[in-house]
Parts: sequence; structure tokens; C-alpha cells
Amino acid sequence: MSIVSKIENAFFPEVYPNSLPTCSDLSLCLVKKKNLAKYTLSVIKFDSNLDIKIQIANARKLIKQHASAMWLFKEVGAYVVFVCDELPDLSESQLEIDRTGFHAVIIQGVHLVSRSGEHLYNHSKWLNKSFGGTESIASRLVNIAI
Repeated sequence: MSIVSKIENAFFPEVYPNSLPTCSDLSLCLVKKKNLAKYTLSVIKFDSNLDIKIQIANARKLIKQHASAMWLFKEVGAYVVFVCDELPDLSESQLEIDRTGFHAVIIQGVHLVSRSGEHLYNHSKWLNKSFGGTESIASRLVNIAI
């Protein structure tokens, strides 16, 4: 079973009850709504030839398009999972997440998962409080048997 399938099985439909159509650049896009808020868990293949900042920006664009996100009216909180063959030489601080909500797609968490089961992630915190369930998402991802 692929990593993407394992992630889907761990989150769909229990945590994220909806799944959006995907494309070659977006392996999985799960969605949940909570009152007026909308959240996605998106899985994307990591490209070792591209800077992580560019990949996060590209992920934002993909999610915006697939989730029909719009700043101010239809924002989406996103947790992005990059699947890679092996973890790149990055630090947690290089996995940039949004510090404000002034985006159509608010990157609340970035998580890298290698095929060997290694993890590197960063998610939003403010005064030791996480938003969008990022801590439970990270924990669930780490616990998936690769």
C-alpha cells in the first residue's frame, strides 16, 4: 500500500469527510468544514530539485484552485504533506507556515514524510496553542505504519 493510500485511510472519512478530485501535482486533497471554517489535508510529491519555499507556494496555488478558496470570504486552512524518497537536509524552521490569516489558503502545517518513515514537520502555534488540529494531524501521520 502506498504512503498516499495509508494517509487517506488514516484520515478519510473519519477526520476529513470529503475528498476533492486530484491531478498529477496533487496526490490527495481531503476536506472538512467546521461551522464557517474549511480545512484541507493535501498530499504532494516532494521535488528535491525545487526549494521548499517554492514548493509550499505551489501547494498554496494548487489548494486554492482545488478548494475554490478566496481571501476574506472562503479562506481555507491547509495542512500540506510532502511525500519524499528520503528526508532532505532541512530544519523545522525552513518549513514555513503562515503567521497570519491574510491568505486565501492559510498554510497551518507542513509535513515531510519519507518512504522509510522519517518525519519532519512544522505547524502553527500561537502562545502554545495550535490551530486547525495540526498537532493531532502530525501525531496521526507519525503513527501511520510506513
